[in-house]
Amino acid sequence: LCRSVAAVVVGNPDSFEGIHVTSTNRWQHLLDRTVDLVVLGDTHTIEREVRESSTGAGFTFSSPYNYDGMVYIGNQIFVRCAEEQKRYDKCFSLLICVTKGSTHYDFVKTAFPSDYFKVGSSREEIAELMFNDTCNVVAHDKSSIQNVAILNDGIRDGKFILGAKMMTKEPLAIVSRNNDREFSDIIN
Repeated sequence: LCRSVAAVVVGNPDSFEGIHVTSTNRWQHLLDRTVDLVVLGDTHTIEREVRESSTGAGFTFSSPYNYDGMVYIGNQIFVRCAEEQKRYDKCFSLLICVTKGSTHYDFVKTAFPSDYFKVGSSREEIAELMFNDTCNVVAHDKSSIQNVAILNDGIRDGKFILGAKMMTKEPLAIVSRNNDREFSDIIN
């Protein structure tokens, strides 16, 4: 996607500089003009368009280029508990790890009391928390959670399963600053 935008803006698909941002600092980098676009597969929400919670600023989103959704991965019993939103009997010790500031976090915090989930700052951190038994389920988008090596190892070893239910449907888009008409126009 970066190459496509560079081809439109300057006529050369190789004339862009990739800047490493994370799920926790991407909004601030965009607001501070460290980056012009965020191409991480961010979910377009009305809240983020009007007033994103960590910066208080609104952002412009492209039309969705893909749809993804949140799934649970982890211990088979507890994945089923999370999918069915059960918290009793064998589900009493359900503990979900989720990334702070994500739409997955928003979903989990509305579906479960706070003592049923732990918050991490990245998908790698929440995967590590599950791997060391701090939690027994991870909530994350299906497309990127399958790229976390320790979770894939757990699936291959039969320790973890990928849930069967897509819990959300999320429109993924490129993001720019609200006051940057040039990039906003280009991505739309």
